[in-house]
Amino acid sequence: MISLESHRYWQTTGQFAVWIILCSCVLGLVPAGYGQTDDVSRLIGKLEDPNADVRQHAAQELSRLKDPHAVEPLIAALKDKDSTVQLYAAMALGGIKDPRAVEPLIAALKDTEFFFKDIAVQALGEIGAPAVEPLIAALKSPESNVRDEAVKVFFGIQDPRAVEPLIAALKDTDNRVRRDAAYALGAIKDSRAVEPLIAALKDTDDQVRHNAKVGLAEIKDPRSVESLIAFLNDPDASIRHVAVQALDGVKDPRAIKPLIAALKDSDRLVQEMAGPALGRFGAAAVDPLIGALKNSNDGVREWAAYALGRIKDPRAVEPLIAALKDPGSDVRMQAAYALSCIKDPRRVGPLMAVWKEHDTAAIAGAYLFFLERGVPGVEDVLIEALNQYNYPAMANNFLHCNNTKLAQAAFAWARKNGYRIETTSPGAPGWVGPR
Repeated sequence: MISLESHRYWQTTGQFAVWIILCSCVLGLVPAGYGQTDDVSRLIGKLEDPNADVRQHAAQELSRLKDPHAVEPLIAALKDKDSTVQLYAAMALGGIKDPRAVEPLIAALKDTEFFFKDIAVQALGEIGAPAVEPLIAALKSPESNVRDEAVKVFFGIQDPRAVEPLIAALKDTDNRVRRDAAYALGAIKDSRAVEPLIAALKDTDDQVRHNAKVGLAEIKDPRSVESLIAFLNDPDASIRHVAVQALDGVKDPRAIKPLIAALKDSDRLVQEMAGPALGRFGAAAVDPLIGALKNSNDGVREWAAYALGRIKDPRAVEPLIAALKDPGSDVRMQAAYALSCIKDPRRVGPLMAVWKEHDTAAIAGAYLFFLERGVPGVEDVLIEALNQYNYPAMANNFLHCNNTKLAQAAFAWARKNGYRIETTSPGAPGWVGPR
């Protein structure tokens, strides 16, 4: 029998045990962010330390933690007398993305004592949509530096609400504002900007005109086709590159003949962009490209044949067969390549003839045709074509065509040219470029 004293002892002990368990439960219910909040509070306190190094470290750590509790102290730190503290404060505010930071960051763009305007611009861009309306208001600032920095934020935000204000900025008295407005409108890609950007092509500032051209190329609106075609004659090769790229995107039939003319551009990259671009115009480009096979310029004939191979239209078969007799070896190569792409029975006899005639250029162009057909006795001339033209893709296909002689030739070519073979899976060698 349990005595009264023992009963009281166990009753008291039990009460203590319950309290211990409850305390343990309370301690166990501490929020997951409690430790970070404590760190943030400590770092916020250090933002007021007299030692600049301590303030710098605190701002840097707050930039890493991205805790909203730090927004107000970080806003105050934008006015710190130490520029590095300003830098980390702006970075931190951008990372936190709190709308409370928008106005102070815009104010920092106006502050002559704030040294990192580009970081403030980046931070506003990270905050995004909440910054748009205040930035639009900043575009009307009497200070051109502020207007320019506000425009730059729209490189990243790309909000349609900014289009009309940026169009207005194309007429700003400051060249920098007009330049950046043209660039921003191209980044936003809104069709409302097409006509204003076309008008900006007459700006007195070279960089404004350049950015307007780039902007039109980015928007790729049919209304800009005539202007883009005109850019194909621009003395600046980089503008011609942009024009070809834009016309490739729009794919307006009006661009076909000008792009064919661009195949003889003095800049090789323009040619190399225009040829594949024409191949993406499809059926509309076939007849003009067939006509280009008779052009007096070798480069035009070569790229026209290549583009016809990409389109794969049967209408091109007979003209391409005729091009196998072209005096230009590169033209014959591309004509043979195009015929190998077009699965038309009319190609077989003429392509077999280039083998018998030992036309190495045409054989190199049509090598896939010969591999697919498994033509006996063609190995020697294919190996000759590989060693003459040094195409890694050709060697790679030789490795996979189940022909021992061609595979051995590909291995020998690889050793000679600094390539090596890696086996990516059992029995399936893969090709690795020079090391």
